[in-house]
Amino acid sequence: MATVASGSWLTRDRVSAFAIMSAIGGAAMLLFLWLARNGTVDWFGTPVGSDFTAFWHGGRLASAGEAVRVWDLAALNAAVESTHGVVFPTAWIYPPVVLLVFTPIAALPYLPALFAWQLLSILVIGLTLRAILPNDRALLVALASPLTAMVLAGGQNAFMTAALLGAGLVWLERRPVLAGGFFGALLYKPQLALMIAPLILVTRSWRALLGGILTMAALVLLSLLFWGVESWRVFFESLSLGRVDIMEKGVTGYFKSASLFAAARQWGLPIDFAYGLQACGALAGMWGVWYARSASPAVRAAIVCAGAALSTPYLFDYDMAVVGIGAAFLYSDAVRRGFLTFEKSALAFIWGVPWIVRPAAQLLGLPLSQFGMILLFCLAVRRARSGHGHAAVDVESLSSDVAGLPAR
Repeated sequence: MATVASGSWLTRDRVSAFAIMSAIGGAAMLLFLWLARNGTVDWFGTPVGSDFTAFWHGGRLASAGEAVRVWDLAALNAAVESTHGVVFPTAWIYPPVVLLVFTPIAALPYLPALFAWQLLSILVIGLTLRAILPNDRALLVALASPLTAMVLAGGQNAFMTAALLGAGLVWLERRPVLAGGFFGALLYKPQLALMIAPLILVTRSWRALLGGILTMAALVLLSLLFWGVESWRVFFESLSLGRVDIMEKGVTGYFKSASLFAAARQWGLPIDFAYGLQACGALAGMWGVWYARSASPAVRAAIVCAGAALSTPYLFDYDMAVVGIGAAFLYSDAVRRGFLTFEKSALAFIWGVPWIVRPAAQLLGLPLSQFGMILLFCLAVRRARSGHGHAAVDVESLSSDVAGLPAR
């Protein structure tokens, strides 16, 4: 137990080995999906990049002047089947502003568009992590997380979301208007921006609020200019799909979700109880942001990221990228100020657990994603509370930190 508490088992060589094995495993998975494909269909009979097919076809429909059909399940899925030659049920549950990104990307053929999207995802998350973490080695270890392969294989936008949230938190103190711009861009996925308003209130970052309002207004106006009011009307009408079918009925599988709501539903608990549990998560997140109002910016940012995940009932396992960003903030603060007990081992768990979250949830009913976000929240609150008022690990006496770097 002492070894786990101190994190001394995470030697430099072991961390390097873990990172290399994870990176090789992720690269092998992506290479298999590419080499074993038949056209745009992978070995499993689904479109390569799976979820990206909705983004690409949404952009295609919008560029053809049929933006309102993006939210039409029959039209969208007919387009998907026409492109790939397989039935792959999907849905578009995003506001019209997302089409500003995917309409130009959809000008490319499907596979080049997917590759461009994957490169863009790695670029934005890499730049954000580099601004948070102390050096390039820590960045490489972070990118070697299994979450990278999960996000890229699914063609998902989780890295874009995490990068926007992370960049806003990085710049909040120094350039608040710019930070507000990053926060405002989260309009495309507002369920992961629920901690932004409490953050702005407790930090009194009114210039960030201005930046956010201006960014959201500009995005909405552009979407209205290109696709009209009708696109927003059909978007709001489609919201019941996400709430009823995906969340409450779990048609995509509760085991794929990372929310407190989904964990409760997977265990067979009533919908009202699940919503109550989710409300507790949101309240805890808001309390945490208030409690950390005088903490270091990095600790406060970690709480915001954990609170973002705790607060929404609509959260998939790949969306845990926001928790990964929060872990990076916590790690950066620990490198500067010293590690508290159990922090190294806990951060290692958060880094590596994406390899097993889905099978653990599907086969055993274990909510490891939810445990990871709660763990990060508790670590960050403890760090905010302690101010190192209780004993921290003596980093000078340890050989390495969670990223395998000299602990100083």
